Amino acid sequence: MDMNKILQWMDLAKKYQTTDFWKDIFDQSSFEDLMKAQAGEGTASPFEPRRDKNFPPTDIYMTDSDVLLIAELPGYQKHDIRLSVSGTNLLLKGNSNLVHPGQPLQQERFNGPFERSIQLPEATFPDQIRATFRNGLLLITYKRQFRNEEYVPID
Repeated sequence: MDMNKILQWMDLAKKYQTTDFWKDIFDQSSFEDLMKAQAGEGTASPFEPRRDKNFPPTDIYMTDSDVLLIAELPGYQKHDIRLSVSGTNLLLKGNSNLVHPGQPLQQERFNGPFERSIQLPEATFPDQIRATFRNGLLLITYKRQFRNEEYVPID
């Protein structure tokens, strides 16, 4: 068996190991990207924003009163990051142009522009969001809007 094929298979398996396998398999855009990557038609250009749906890695927590989103952005600075929100959709954009001397021998960390759309658990407005950036972590919080359950009469 060809070693390059084994390495490609291992990379593909690693990609789906950390996510919801079946959700990713049936996600049309993910499938199209997979097919283009397998055909050698990579859509990524070093000058286009990275649209990897898993970068940056994020965690979302919800308490009785708040929603907290944590995005991991090591190597980025506060002025490299932009946020926008529309209802339950949070758009996180950034760009880092770190210049390292010499030819890279191994390069696993992402460097350059990225864009990620994150589905929030509850809608909010930009003026209700508080964002702070510390030690490579972007912390985004907003107050939950409580909605009392009301019964609807049925005719």
